[in-house]
Amino acid sequence: MFLCICKSISDTQIREAVDQGARTIGDISARFGVGVECGKCLDDVRQFLDACLLAPPSPVTAIDSTIDPDGGRGHAAARRRARPSAGGLVCRGLMISR
Repeated sequence: MFLCICKSISDTQIREAVDQGARTIGDISARFGVGVECGKCLDDVRQFLDACLLAPPSPVTAIDSTIDPDGGRGHAAARRRARPSAGGLVCRGLMISR
């Protein structure tokens, strides 16, 4: 799900940035440019970022193209970690209401 329409930034990209060390909205903004166009995304991005930081870290697993339907690119696992739901987003199993 897109959290920043202006920059086409998805929840998956933000989660991956958190997994790679992003910890603040400033980190996310510097990396993706969120909030610099219209700013309407900042509340949702901040809420999602906070939820990702509170959730337990994703387990690190070897990517094996024989079991990954995306041919080893890891996208299937990323989609499973953040699923849109009727009430909002889920980051690593933690529900974020919208």
